[in-house]
Amino acid sequence: MHPRLAHILLPVLLFQGCHYYIGHPDNLPNLYDRRVGQVALMDENIEINAREDLNNDPVIPNQSHVNVNAYNGTLLVTGEVKGERVHKQILEKMRILQGVKRVQDELVEAPGADLASQSNDSFITTRIKTELDKIHDPADFNGANIKVVTENGCVYLMGLVYKEEADLVTTVVQKLPGVTAVVKLFEYL
Repeated sequence: MHPRLAHILLPVLLFQGCHYYIGHPDNLPNLYDRRVGQVALMDENIEINAREDLNNDPVIPNQSHVNVNAYNGTLLVTGEVKGERVHKQILEKMRILQGVKRVQDELVEAPGADLASQSNDSFITTRIKTELDKIHDPADFNGANIKVVTENGCVYLMGLVYKEEADLVTTVVQKLPGVTAVVKLFEYL
């Protein structure tokens, strides 16, 4: 191999797996996470297991549009379901998952959200995260400590925060266009 070619190819080969992290900063481990490392990992496992349980059910995927998000053992369940029976079935499955301390039921009995609504929710969430990254007072505040979930314009905020931080975050979020409601699911330090 030509030496110049080796100088070009070596960095490409060594760093080919890094594009995922560079392109998606939300996928980096949060070095400032206030949860104990094992709890953050447990939350990820809760979400994975919840999605698997829902997707492997013979009825639920065809009768619902469900999102699950865990933070510090609280499992937020949002989305739309077709009927009370499916609604109850989903909650029963979520309550028995290992590591779940509490299930926050925010499911509504309605037709599934369309792609435009889901895209708008993603846009709102991204905009909120961008605004939270701009907060520098208090000095030790880090917007990455706030988990943001948006469903039909309703924003759910999760995290381990001080009361002042919760108030500040809520004020910022309420002012953003497209936000129809804010639900605080914070745990206070």
